[in-house]
Amino acid sequence: MESLQVEYQNAFLAYCSGSITTERIKFAVFIVVGALMFLFVWIPYLRNLSQKIWRTKGMLNMIPMHIISRNQDLKDAFMSNDLLHAVK
Repeated sequence: MESLQVEYQNAFLAYCSGSITTERIKFAVFIVVGALMFLFVWIPYLRNLSQKIWRTKGMLNMIPMHIISRNQDLKDAFMSNDLLHAVK
């Protein structure tokens, strides 16, 4: 009976050790994939978004103030916080 218990404990420890190693590998792969996604997807997306924001601001600055002040709809659109409606 004692030999079966020792064999069971050894097998259980081997199983736990293998499981922990597998989970560590999965976690490392997850971290590496997350870092790669951040570098190759998120950072270029933010750069592109920043450029589009600056272009939009630049185009809005090209509209002469007297045109905005004469048109009540444009004036209301620019005074509101919703930039999307102001661009349209």
